[in-house]
Amino acid sequence: MKKDFPITLTIAGSDSGGGAGVQADLKTFSSLATFGTTVFTCLTAQNPDGVSGISEISPDFVSAQLKAVAGYFQVKSAKTGMLYSANIIQTVAEFFYENPEIQLVVDPVMVATSGAKLLKDDAIQSLTKDLLPLAKLITPNLDEASLLLGEKINQYDQLVPMAEKLFQKYNVPILLKGGHLPNATEATDILFDGKSSYVFSKPFLKGKNTHGTGCTYSAAITSFLAHGKSLPEAVGSAKEYLHLTLEDEIKTGPIYHLNHFPEPTN
Repeated sequence: MKKDFPITLTIAGSDSGGGAGVQADLKTFSSLATFGTTVFTCLTAQNPDGVSGISEISPDFVSAQLKAVAGYFQVKSAKTGMLYSANIIQTVAEFFYENPEIQLVVDPVMVATSGAKLLKDDAIQSLTKDLLPLAKLITPNLDEASLLLGEKINQYDQLVPMAEKLFQKYNVPILLKGGHLPNATEATDILFDGKSSYVFSKPFLKGKNTHGTGCTYSAAITSFLAHGKSLPEAVGSAKEYLHLTLEDEIKTGPIYHLNHFPEPTN
């Protein structure tokens, strides 16, 4: 029987180590029964020990990739990851301004888990001014949210008011990810859509390699949106999927990685 997969798009950087970036996004898209298309913004030389080099793709070639994909495929939903420079962000923003029917999830990637900077300083203003207002959802972790708000978030009882404050600032639904809270026993995220707050919580899994979790989470939300789920439903399903990828981790040489094709639980 022929299958009809909705089309998803990732606009992000490459991870030569395979654990994050476009590589993680494509694995997630495939696992969740969508057909993934890609626009590369940067090439990185990296492995689980860190990023040793970044090569930026020209904005003109980013634009050419966007036109090639959109000129052939009917993209249902898209996500952005590492955008790196103001010029690339402006190119991407122009595309979504001209294609508002595509549901956009923005993962505001700024710093890698290893500490490597993945967004130039002058690009933050362009991100907030040009791209965030076009999103259906923004998915900052605590560090990214602190940068976007200009104030530190380090306590559980800050999650809901800070998610609301981010919405007020950008007028876009916010998924504030609380997995990096110190001494947390639950990985709790807050979705605020301008009217209601939704809490998504799973037991915190200690000792796991979390490289690529942000990319995977946003790609999963993008996939479920492409399948027609509402925003709260898409986030809830993506949270379940992400937890499974961590629980069912796979050994890759000396370390373990997320398993983007986890065994289903009964």
